[in-house]
Amino acid sequence: MGKGTKIYLTVLFILFLLFMAVVIQTFRPVRNVQPEDVLKITGTVIDINDAPGFDISFTLKDDLHYYYINRGLQYNLSADSLRSDLLDKKVTLYVIKRWTIFTRDKNMGHISKLMIDDRIIFNEINNDIHEQTIK
Repeated sequence: MGKGTKIYLTVLFILFLLFMAVVIQTFRPVRNVQPEDVLKITGTVIDINDAPGFDISFTLKDDLHYYYINRGLQYNLSADSLRSDLLDKKVTLYVIKRWTIFTRDKNMGHISKLMIDDRIIFNEINNDIHEQTIK
């Protein structure tokens, strides 16, 4: 094997390792959410729907991000009841803060805590000042 081939294979291997690191960072599951792992987002809810995988999706006015409560239906939440409580109202979302190739602004859209005024609708953050939502 020539010197050029060895250099080529070494560069290819390094690129493969970098690619795998990005894939692992992007698709690792969200578990054990701590208060420092979230971004605070406020906005007016304009749509709430059921989404695949028992999720509940939210659309905020003038915000292009896709927000969702992962497996929200398993927490005894329903899109219909949330729609009646939250539609056209200002809410505070605490979403997972993680850089990935798809979320360069670190906003993953995975809602870990949902509040309206001072009322907690949903909370999965560990060591938070508010009680967690139980399945």
